Amino acid sequence: MGSARSYLVALVALIVMTAPFPVWAGKNDLQLLNLCPSTSSVLSTPECSWVHRGADGSITGQVVPDLYGRQSFRSLMSELAVALAPRIPMTADTGGIAGFQLSAELGLTEISNHQSFWNGVQGVSANNPTAMRPDATLTSIGAFVRKGIWLPVPTLELGFGAMHLLDSHLTSWQGYLKVAIHEGASNWAPSVAVRGSLSYLTGSDQVTMTTTGLDFFVSKGFGLLKTARLEPFAGWGLIAIFAHSGQIDATPNCDATKLAAGGETGNPYCASSQTGTNNDLKANFSFSSQNAITRYRVFLGLKIRFAVTFFSAQYEAFFAGASQDGGAKDQSHTQNSLSLSTGLQF
Repeated sequence: MGSARSYLVALVALIVMTAPFPVWAGKNDLQLLNLCPSTSSVLSTPECSWVHRGADGSITGQVVPDLYGRQSFRSLMSELAVALAPRIPMTADTGGIAGFQLSAELGLTEISNHQSFWNGVQGVSANNPTAMRPDATLTSIGAFVRKGIWLPVPTLELGFGAMHLLDSHLTSWQGYLKVAIHEGASNWAPSVAVRGSLSYLTGSDQVTMTTTGLDFFVSKGFGLLKTARLEPFAGWGLIAIFAHSGQIDATPNCDATKLAAGGETGNPYCASSQTGTNNDLKANFSFSSQNAITRYRVFLGLKIRFAVTFFSAQYEAFFAGASQDGGAKDQSHTQNSLSLSTGLQF
């Protein structure tokens, strides 16, 4: 029981750590304005090239991201979603109606960190895109609870948990339903299962992201010296990413409220013609909603169980993105990911 209590304490600690406290803010938080290339303007300082000003410096018309910007947004959301997508490190078997599992998980996911669409994070300066780029591998930690349930259908398993992206506020809250089509513990045939998953991203007001997944996988268990059980597993799946931009200020150094009140005089980021007006509000914009971003993956892994303790390791490859919307193509690259999981299974 002492060991079980220790795992429970560790899992609670991980869940608390995934909460978006300010101390976790870092270079991987989103800063989507960085996706807009800077250019010279009628003011004395460069600003987002999507902002258009008249001869007197006032903003003319609403800010609209161009094709490059919409494509960068789509590609960034695609690779970020993969890093926080529901992972698989489990076998096709369930724990049965009475089964219960607690686990802590670690995820390592490759990203195309030198691609320009990864400029859209806090660590990258709009004027110096090579500074503080995100690492080539993003790290996430999480905690999950899984429980077998009874219904007059093949064995079902529900799971809930969260994954937190290190060096950021971003947390992916996740749930899944696994249906064991066949459990092959007592015969030669492998176990077969299908899993549907859903995750919701929190920790940023710049984007709302929901990711759904559908996975098909097989596994087969083998006894090892009557003390352990080995269960290799493999499968194929896809995820669909629905990302919607929040409102972004293209002139963050120019305060529309102060301008309307007659303030900000002499601010090099504001035109004198804007003083006493709400003109700067025209600089607020969002990336247009796009259709679903789809990514496909293959995976394989191994679970080792000793009594009630288990360890799982999984490798998965997400193929490069190819979906597009209105000419904005997902330019994400193939992403490799490693997942490690350990915990208690009753």
